[in-house]
Amino acid sequence: MDEERLRLIERTRQDRIVPLARASVSAVCVPMSMWRHCIGRCARFKTGVSLVNPASLFGESKRRRVFRALIGYGIAAFAVLQIIEPVMHGLRWPEDVLSYVVVALAVGFPIIVSLAWIFDVKAGRIERTGSAETSLRGVRLSLVLVGIGALAAAPGLIWNFFLRDRAPAQPAVAGTATPSIAVLPFVNMSRESGDEYFSDGITEEIINALTNVEGLHVASRTSAFAFKGKDVSVRKIGEELGVGTVLEGSVRRDGNALRIVAQLVSVGDGYHLWSKTYDRELKNIFAVEDELARSIAGALQLRLLRTQARPLVREATASVEAHDLYLRGRHFWNKRTADGLTRSIALFQRAVDLDPGYALAHVGLADAYGLLGEYGAIRAIEGDTKAKAHALKALEIDDSIAEAHASLSLVLDRNYDWASSERELKRAIELKPGYAMAHHWYATILDCQGRVDEGREQTRIGLQLDPTSLIINMSVGVTSYESREYDVAIEQLKQALDLDPAFPVTRHYLALVYAQKGRFADALAVLEKVTEPTPRYVGLRAYVLATSGDEATARRLLAELEQRSKNEYVQAGVLASIHMALGDADRAFAFLDKAYAERDWSLRELKVNPMWDPIRPDPRFGALLKRVNLE
Repeated sequence: MDEERLRLIERTRQDRIVPLARASVSAVCVPMSMWRHCIGRCARFKTGVSLVNPASLFGESKRRRVFRALIGYGIAAFAVLQIIEPVMHGLRWPEDVLSYVVVALAVGFPIIVSLAWIFDVKAGRIERTGSAETSLRGVRLSLVLVGIGALAAAPGLIWNFFLRDRAPAQPAVAGTATPSIAVLPFVNMSRESGDEYFSDGITEEIINALTNVEGLHVASRTSAFAFKGKDVSVRKIGEELGVGTVLEGSVRRDGNALRIVAQLVSVGDGYHLWSKTYDRELKNIFAVEDELARSIAGALQLRLLRTQARPLVREATASVEAHDLYLRGRHFWNKRTADGLTRSIALFQRAVDLDPGYALAHVGLADAYGLLGEYGAIRAIEGDTKAKAHALKALEIDDSIAEAHASLSLVLDRNYDWASSERELKRAIELKPGYAMAHHWYATILDCQGRVDEGREQTRIGLQLDPTSLIINMSVGVTSYESREYDVAIEQLKQALDLDPAFPVTRHYLALVYAQKGRFADALAVLEKVTEPTPRYVGLRAYVLATSGDEATARRLLAELEQRSKNEYVQAGVLASIHMALGDADRAFAFLDKAYAERDWSLRELKVNPMWDPIRPDPRFGALLKRVNLE
């Protein structure tokens, strides 16, 4: 949704809603003096209806057209309720206004009964209805009329205050088993184009808040952000992500002022289910996000009375500046490059310096240090030491943060503590069942242990939660590769490569599969398009060349890596794989021992990665498997 569309929506809503608001207020607000007048007239009006004869009461009510008046008023009340919610959201009235309107409309039922009993409209004039020849009159008549009105109003009151919250959530669109939503990246409407990180961060926090709503399927950040800047219809987005509703909107920040415009759209028919504009101070950002998430849950008829008694969005920090630094850090972390991770660490650290109790900033540091070690940008043992310290600190501050448990689990599995890693991931999933990456990481540690069927089930759940995730789609092919299903793996990895042809990790595994198939030219062609000449990918190229028989080129690249290792970190597992391919098992095991000491990421796959098959029969390999707790 572009900026012009957002402005048009906001102007149209204001032009239409204000007149509706005035009309609805006039219709609902019945003066109490009229009610007192009607009761007085009923008490003085002499009629002859028997209280003990229901047939007589029914007949007299029919003659006085009471039922016709009730039906007409009921239709009018229903119409008021249909327009009152958009009026409320447009004028930014509190949600309690709806309950007040329902009560006011309910009070109107006895008034309408009384007026219909006393008066009739004949020839365009209001006249008093003639009396019958029996006995009910005075106060007794007044009570009967009030009772009739109360009975007419009772179903609506019971539904609104007692049954509506208990009603089962309705599927958002036909064919979906549960209510589902995708939150598209909010458009940055601030004056500064550089504030895009802020609108992206707000979007991500709203996604995280909605994942806490029981019974709601939320498309993940990676799936939703795949449509950023693309002109794709809501229906198409819904079909690709398997959701029934889409939330879109904008964020404008001007000094300490914050405006968030959001609207919920049904995928099936394009109907706007809900919309609202929030004008707040920046310091109230967490309260706004919580209110927005709860409003969306209400629009989808999801119950938030018991399990969501606590806020969906907690005030993670009281420091506006620390929160801003955290959002900037996540912006760079999401780039998943060595440079982006390094910049994110500096921003997360500044956030922690401002607020040492900011748990999510500690999680950010744990994630960044862990990935830097995994990518080989720093020594794995250095990255893991810092990552573990920050993950534990985050859990010390708040052990209900699913992301902190997941961060700790990644450190634990790189230290070959598989049982503890699995425990932390189970806890993360328990706290946040819709956490797609937690399911993916769980699948990874299961695969590393050879528990392939269990791992595939977790991958299936992860893909269901995040169907366009590059990492999870790639992992499907990796599992097939590790299961020696090479032809299947090639097709699956090609499909993952279509999602992002530049993603180097997909090319890493596709090259490995081609190498195992003996298709060395294809493997080298895949690696030629990796733009980052990191030791990991230079080493993989040397491994493929050595395996293909081109020892001279492989040794030249090996010498280059050994020279680079004097000034930068080169993973020992990379050097071990080259020596193995060159037929030097002793040198390979020497570097594998070094990789174990450094907690090299590559040893996690030692049990299942086919590339190590040439030295698998060696007794030293079995001993190494025991050391990493994979035997």
